[in-house]
Amino acid sequence: MKNEMIVTKSFAEVVAISVLTLLLAACGGGSMMTPNMPPPVVTNPDFAFVANTNSNTISEFEVDTTSGMLISMGTVATGSAPEFMAADASGKFLFVANTKSNNVSAFQIDKMTGGLTAVAGSPFATGAQPEGVALVSTANLLFVANSAGNSISAFTFDSTSGALSAVAGSPFTGVTAPFGAATDALGRFLYVTNVNSNTVSAFAINDATGALTAVSGSPFATGSTPIGLAADPEGSFVYVGNHMSDTVSPFSIDPMRGSLTPVTPLPALNQNCASSCHVNPLRVAIHPRARLAVAADVGANSLSSFMISNGVLTPAAGPVAVGQHPFGAAFDPGGNFVYVVNKLDDTIAAFSVNTMTGALTPLANSPFPSGGSEPVAIVIVRPQ
Repeated sequence: MKNEMIVTKSFAEVVAISVLTLLLAACGGGSMMTPNMPPPVVTNPDFAFVANTNSNTISEFEVDTTSGMLISMGTVATGSAPEFMAADASGKFLFVANTKSNNVSAFQIDKMTGGLTAVAGSPFATGAQPEGVALVSTANLLFVANSAGNSISAFTFDSTSGALSAVAGSPFTGVTAPFGAATDALGRFLYVTNVNSNTVSAFAINDATGALTAVSGSPFATGSTPIGLAADPEGSFVYVGNHMSDTVSPFSIDPMRGSLTPVTPLPALNQNCASSCHVNPLRVAIHPRARLAVAADVGANSLSSFMISNGVLTPAAGPVAVGQHPFGAAFDPGGNFVYVVNKLDDTIAAFSVNTMTGALTPLANSPFPSGGSEPVAIVIVRPQ
């Protein structure tokens, strides 16, 4: 049934949906769908976008905000090897880092259909091997971590067209093999993981110009091989996935200076087992109401869930099994569902979220086909 649930809608299917609704009501629910039945009409859907790094595409989906079901809308082309993505807060623009073509693709999101249209002038040049992408929507700023270039490209984006313009002084230095990137909730500070030096670099953001200035004390020590990075939506903490320490570390943010302080002791390299038993957290996602966090464990093919209390992470029920080689993870804007893309399976695992316990329950028909080859990232928006 999982492949039957992701289909492309047509006009005829939309016309037929009122009949389908009556039939399902007579049957007592929506579990009686057959391969010839159209998908449900989704009222005010969210939209999900998946970066397929091997097929150089972005898959587009409607997200049913009631069931969590994904409905395919096709794909659009990007540059070479798209990986990290970010959307602005209004759900108007999507920016995609293309790691092998050293540029960023910019798209405008149709707020009614979720369709992507390339911005004029896209793609825009970055430094070498762009990875993490972070936005300050209130100031129309975009930051891209250039892993092979040891730099951060900074852009302003036009609030109408989405076109990018380089910030004076960009690219900025002060990073080594940067990978993940995130800003605090108020857009005052930028944080970037330095994967080879086991640190996070912190920068103050000039909201008028977009220029970056290193925070005093930066870079800050982390666990081993920090990759995943996420900031909580309340602006008080940053969470780092320590790939080879098998942990996620919380840091408190100094609200005036932007410096980071570990909330719990920093983990050491996990040397108690062979590499085959590492869970290897890769990407981290934070619930929109900061109640819990998840980490995609690429070494264990699982998704770990943590409850959050004053920044402290407590393992919740789980972890839960996903597909092979899970990479990116994302909550829907309502916080009811979480999704993780599985690189080797070309699938998207989907779960309902119990915000009281952190328990994750697989959705019916999950996992869903990703619509491309080697999915590595997912972004979900609710257009305003």
